[in-house]
Amino acid sequence: MFSIKESSRSCLRKLFCLSGLLFALLFSSCEKDEVLNEPVSEQQTVSGEIRLGAKVESPFLLRNMQRSVDSLSARTGLKSLTILKPTHLYVRFLPADTAQYERLVADTTLDFDPYPLDYELTEGDSYHDPSLPADAITWQYTVVPADYDLKGLGITYEVLDELYILDEDLEREDISVGDAQLRSGKGSGLSWKSVVDEALIQTGNVGEATLRSKWTPSATIKAYDDLMGKYIPLQGVKVRIRYFAFLKAYHYTDANGNVTFSSKRTSVEYSIEWERDMWDIRDDGTQAYYHGPDQKGKWNLNINTGTPKSLHYSAIHRALYKYYYGDCCGLVRPSKSLKISFENINDPNGSALGYTRSPNVRTWNWIFNSIKIYGKKIIKENDKEVVVSQLVSDVFSVTLHELAHASHACRMSRSGYDETSSIIKDSWADAVGWIMTLDEYRKLGLSVSDIADLSSDMDNHWWPNYHKTELLIYSPLFIDMVDVENQGQEVLYRPFDEVSGYTMSLIDSNLPMMKNFMDVENFMKNNRPANVTINLINTFLKIYREKWIN
Repeated sequence: MFSIKESSRSCLRKLFCLSGLLFALLFSSCEKDEVLNEPVSEQQTVSGEIRLGAKVESPFLLRNMQRSVDSLSARTGLKSLTILKPTHLYVRFLPADTAQYERLVADTTLDFDPYPLDYELTEGDSYHDPSLPADAITWQYTVVPADYDLKGLGITYEVLDELYILDEDLEREDISVGDAQLRSGKGSGLSWKSVVDEALIQTGNVGEATLRSKWTPSATIKAYDDLMGKYIPLQGVKVRIRYFAFLKAYHYTDANGNVTFSSKRTSVEYSIEWERDMWDIRDDGTQAYYHGPDQKGKWNLNINTGTPKSLHYSAIHRALYKYYYGDCCGLVRPSKSLKISFENINDPNGSALGYTRSPNVRTWNWIFNSIKIYGKKIIKENDKEVVVSQLVSDVFSVTLHELAHASHACRMSRSGYDETSSIIKDSWADAVGWIMTLDEYRKLGLSVSDIADLSSDMDNHWWPNYHKTELLIYSPLFIDMVDVENQGQEVLYRPFDEVSGYTMSLIDSNLPMMKNFMDVENFMKNNRPANVTINLINTFLKIYREKWIN
């Protein structure tokens, strides 16, 4: 079984050298067979690496909760007649390969972290157990119910400790601890809250004087944007707090990048999981995240070039949120959940900045990573090839390009999508990246002149001049149906484009019916705006007839 990669390149950004000369940087790409074991580029760098500190003593370890019960029973005159049994287990799994990792994380009732939960940790977005080979998947830590079928997964595991957690609401007076011999009631029994309070004090997590003192965890998440030249709020980011090592809560940021949690009695460990119900951003093959500080106060995170992986995660997230939940410019949203893999390298097999993998299966079953985005690219500088980091705005537009492929594919059968001409697939994806990127930056307040420059960089007006054969699939076919510019008046042998008035939403709704040149021609003639004649359409399509690639 093999898969097809539909390669794409970023919006091509014009760079001005010191002498004032303008260079358009073109990145080649092509369709290619899937490489199952892709080499890792030597340019890959590690940044934001997490380091372990001191071990944390959680009150919810079974032995600590038992000590609390015994202590309270002795003080209140109750006879300690019960030995607590674990309700949960603190475990770690070691997936042998990607298939095992996917099987492990398929259980969405569990929450996995690639670092130990019961240690103090520094901030960062990378951790790998130093005892494991660099190319191995690292240990995955989680908490499971005591009766969880650990052996049934067929994945190597270790039980690290036993826990006793009846409820994540630590204020519950109506839950009794232990078995029937310790039922709660007036004047007798031990409540969940009383046992938790005692355990908090005994383990030093909370002092008696501060036991009732509470505060409200909150966070503001922003990321730097190179076009805007400032930090912008990130909406819809999944922010997590973890406290007492094993308890957690999640909320999503609002339009201003803010999130607030219910009040707590201790410091909390903040983090970001770059996922939602409809997508999962991966650090190559495993969950992408940012581990923040453990503190008693608001978390203000400004993501910048100091952690380039996280900066690019933020751009991918912005594109995903816009396409799935935000203003998608009237286009059809992807109907399936996707896994997006990011690697902070340049394409080791070519010069693609991203690609969409179409699984060669009977149904569209996006089990493994559907989209890959690269964080670096190769440019020519003084006749030498240089590897540079992609701009945030480029990663944003590349992701939109690939999501357009996904939305297109989700609406078609496997055979129907395979039969669709490459020039339709990639010209449409380019048009989506163009319209949605411009919309994003208009709404962010980018100046009119900068918007015009951005549009000029992305609209493929140089096509087909200076294009290698494999790049001809990235044409302005659909952009030219929408815009009002005629690049054919500027330079000879470009599409003579006096066509305008079609809309992206109209094209998108008819896209599954367009598989070849004739389908495109019929669409244009059957849906032509009042100002467009048949002769204008024929003139516009002249070069496309000559250059069409099936």
